[in-house]
Amino acid sequence: MTKFFFIALIISVGLQGAITPKYSKSRSVSHPLEISDETYALAALDAQMRQKNDLAAHYFNVLYLKTGRKEYLYQSLRMIEKSNDVERLTHLTQSALVAHPEDQTLKRFAIIALLKSGKYSQAAQESSILSEQTKEAADYALNAEALIKLGNFQGGYSALKKGYDSKHDEEMADRIALIQYAHLGEKKEAIAFLKGHIGEHGNSKVIGKRLGSFYADSGALDDAALMYEQTYDLTLDPLIAQEAIKIYAYQQDVVKLNAMLEKSSVNDPLLLELYVRNKQFDKASKLAKKLYKQDQDPLYLAQSSVFAYEASTNKNDPLLLSEVVNGLKQANSEIESPLYANYLGYLMIDHDIDVDGGMVYVKKALAAQPDSPFYIDSLAWGHYKKGECAEALRLMKQVEAMMGTEEQEVKDHLKAIEKCKTKEKL
Repeated sequence: MTKFFFIALIISVGLQGAITPKYSKSRSVSHPLEISDETYALAALDAQMRQKNDLAAHYFNVLYLKTGRKEYLYQSLRMIEKSNDVERLTHLTQSALVAHPEDQTLKRFAIIALLKSGKYSQAAQESSILSEQTKEAADYALNAEALIKLGNFQGGYSALKKGYDSKHDEEMADRIALIQYAHLGEKKEAIAFLKGHIGEHGNSKVIGKRLGSFYADSGALDDAALMYEQTYDLTLDPLIAQEAIKIYAYQQDVVKLNAMLEKSSVNDPLLLELYVRNKQFDKASKLAKKLYKQDQDPLYLAQSSVFAYEASTNKNDPLLLSEVVNGLKQANSEIESPLYANYLGYLMIDHDIDVDGGMVYVKKALAAQPDSPFYIDSLAWGHYKKGECAEALRLMKQVEAMMGTEEQEVKDHLKAIEKCKTKEKL
């Protein structure tokens, strides 16, 4: 039996007694079954866990009426606040204040009720009095909220600053800086304030994101990227890493972009693209293999195989060729890609693995793109390998007419096939 089921069962049995008639037909009972405080407490906690705020508020209020303990009253009011029942929150708070007129927690709830009711002037007045009495950050924050709702940003800033001076809360620091930056026109001061907070109290997700956004908005992209990266190092939040990545990509700073992508792993396809662009084929092959295991996308299998071959210093290694060919065969059985069909076909031809089989793959690529000089070159090389020199030369002349002989591989193929033609004449 799970813990929560056990609690629910206790609650069910206990509350069932509440609706049991005072007298049973089968037996005489002199008094109703009394529900214990513990049962009500379990019921309240269960409702709270299930986010049944109205029900939880009811049970906590019953406990308050039974025990007189104000902790239960406060908890009941918190549940009512969460349920956004403003009328009920106002009524119960005012009733409780009649009995406890100096209770500062009840005054706080009364101010919250005023804010939720849109009575901002009254909330500002009462929260100002309360915050000066308590000197607590939470009360200054309520006062600031009321003033900001009234459009008094300078007053809201001042109230928040008093609260921050008593408790260097990061949420309060964030609100102070935002008011300075967005409403008071003190952009440099806001940035300096957050830098000071970090210097004295350390960085955090909230502060780092805000300061990074201020830097970016003001055009200080290097500072913004550095702030985002430092905040990512602290929090490992992928969304923050993406902000740094956006800036490095915009700046076309390949080195920093590459490093950020490697340590965050938030955009492996982009990292793969960078590896290929920089001809880091060994890293590209491993990353494509990782992506294939994650997504089961055969395109990544094809890429991993190609990059493994390109990265190799010994391209005639039998084990390497076997793995590359098998990987490409599996990928080509699942995707329609003339690029990878031709790559596999040429590999099989060039390394004399299976010339006829390789030509089948090349012809498949040509069927999709008949005017590709690269695929025609592969087919010509297949004919050359089979000793069909005339056909090989005919095809290579097409390639020469289309591309010229700038490509070294085209030049080498043409030279070899022309010698083959000369031998055939003899």
